[in-house]
Amino acid sequence: MPVLGFAVRVRLAWGLAGVALALVAGTALAALAGTRDGLAVEGRDWLLAVVCAPLGARVATHAARNACGWLVLAVGVLGAATVATSAAGGPAAGWLREWLWWPGYGLLVLVVLLFPDGRPAGRTGRVAVAATTVATAAGTVALAALALRAPRDYLAAGAPVRPSWDTTTILVSMGVVLVAAVFAVVSLGWRAVRSRPARRGVLVAGAANAALLLTAFVLDTVEGVPLVWLGGALAIPLATAIGVVRYGLYDIDLLVHRALVSGLSTLTLIITYAATVALVAGHVPAGVGPIAAAVTVVALLPLRQGIDNALRRLLYGLGADPYALTTLLGTRVGHARTPEEVLAAAAGVIGAGLKSPYVAVHSGDREPAEAVHGRPRDWPVTSLPLIHQGRPVGRLIVQQRAPDEPWSRRERALMRHLVAQLAPAAASVNLTRDLQAARERLVRAREEELRRLQRDLHDGVGPLLSGTRMLARAARGGDTADLLTRIEGNLADAAGEVRRIVDGLRPPALDHGLAPALTHAVDRHRASGLDARLTVEGELTELPAAVEVAVYRVVDEALTNVVKHAGAGTAHVRVRRSGDDLCLSVSDDGTGGVRERPDGVGVASMRQRCEELGGSFTVTALSPGTRLSATIPLS
Repeated sequence: MPVLGFAVRVRLAWGLAGVALALVAGTALAALAGTRDGLAVEGRDWLLAVVCAPLGARVATHAARNACGWLVLAVGVLGAATVATSAAGGPAAGWLREWLWWPGYGLLVLVVLLFPDGRPAGRTGRVAVAATTVATAAGTVALAALALRAPRDYLAAGAPVRPSWDTTTILVSMGVVLVAAVFAVVSLGWRAVRSRPARRGVLVAGAANAALLLTAFVLDTVEGVPLVWLGGALAIPLATAIGVVRYGLYDIDLLVHRALVSGLSTLTLIITYAATVALVAGHVPAGVGPIAAAVTVVALLPLRQGIDNALRRLLYGLGADPYALTTLLGTRVGHARTPEEVLAAAAGVIGAGLKSPYVAVHSGDREPAEAVHGRPRDWPVTSLPLIHQGRPVGRLIVQQRAPDEPWSRRERALMRHLVAQLAPAAASVNLTRDLQAARERLVRAREEELRRLQRDLHDGVGPLLSGTRMLARAARGGDTADLLTRIEGNLADAAGEVRRIVDGLRPPALDHGLAPALTHAVDRHRASGLDARLTVEGELTELPAAVEVAVYRVVDEALTNVVKHAGAGTAHVRVRRSGDDLCLSVSDDGTGGVRERPDGVGVASMRQRCEELGGSFTVTALSPGTRLSATIPLS
């Protein structure tokens, strides 16, 4: 049912199961109250209603896109409706009872054809599914039509009826369903032989129970063997139960185990209470028996509480004991050696502690999860943001234990505490990644700079020096005046190349300090018609060389962008030394050209220069104009 929302599907499945069980319960109460003298309904329909309705609802909610669960649920609803007609009087109820049992057989065969993943096996399987569907529908219509003209209870009494189109259709439909059932058994067996060992078990169980269904169908139809309906009614539920409990089919083995454990524990408590009270009452005088029994019950309350706590931890994990879970998380996080191990340990602890089928920790905005526990199922997840120092650093994804079992308020509060413990680790992972990325950028920049130096020296200074050497050798035996002139020119060109390379390594304007260099940069851009001003607050001496280069390059690039793209008339550069930080801003009254090009090369270069030194860089829109702001630590 992919067209329905998840919550609607869950409510629909359990609503149908509830209606089916309510019909069965109402019919049973009517029989016990004596309002009906016997119920004209077979035990098969009772069994199908009681077994298939809740089982189908459970499978449908866990695997909503798998048709098997919905088909089993439909079988249970049809069985309950057939049972309910036995408690209702009148011709209409009798007519319904004569044909309402038939669609269940066809639906059970469809379940076998689609078992276990809800898809037919190949083209032949699709043909078999289509044929079974048509045969089931046609047989239902024909049987309903036959029930209108045939005597009441003609099936049970064996009363003869005149052949017509409906009888022919019924026979053909039964033959098609029978052939489809044979094909389903063979198909499951063949798929089991060819499948992987991990999947073979559930297919073998399905094939064996499909054979049981086929045998029961044939014997019940042809020979009428007593109690054979029991095998037919239980065949598909039994195959599903084996697949769930033994092979984890449909991901509901956890709930089945929880139900079994809870039921056995409750039964154990009842037997313990009863045996203890009986033992005490049998060894005290009759007059004080009730008092002794009451005292015994009170004395056993700690035992009951202990069993209840152990049961809750077994069924719901350490989430039943928030202190134990948070302590375990802190211990695992403390023993992890790297941030990645921290996140992996946290995902494992939270998944196992809350019995969640899937837990994922995402760091930053990265879509691939940093750490994963389990695998995602097709039902809702809870996404919790990881906040560290007021900033989001990632998110925690936790999937609820079952599609129809949302987290309680206490569990949500527990997850918020777990998120608070996990956020610093996620922030550490982000910081580690950022540092690694910055280190890689630095290495790449260094290698690129070395390559540029190599190319400049090889292509520029190298040829000039080689030519000069050859000219000097030629001057030994020729016209020295002309050769010396050419040597002098080559040396001048080489000196220019060396000067250009040196200027590329560090701006020469910084040789006299940062403040004079900034003044020179502002004056140079003022010559292009921009009314640029510079304000320096504090001493800009004894600064790290990297900081001087970064500030100079940022200011120069910012003014270049203002001249080229902003169309501004004025610009103001402000540099201020504040404690251990150097703050600078460049504001203009232009059209906001820099803000409109946030991913441009210039802005990206300025941001990278600041962040590589551990600083920050922001672009703010003014009215009019733009302001670039940067803060660079000095230590």
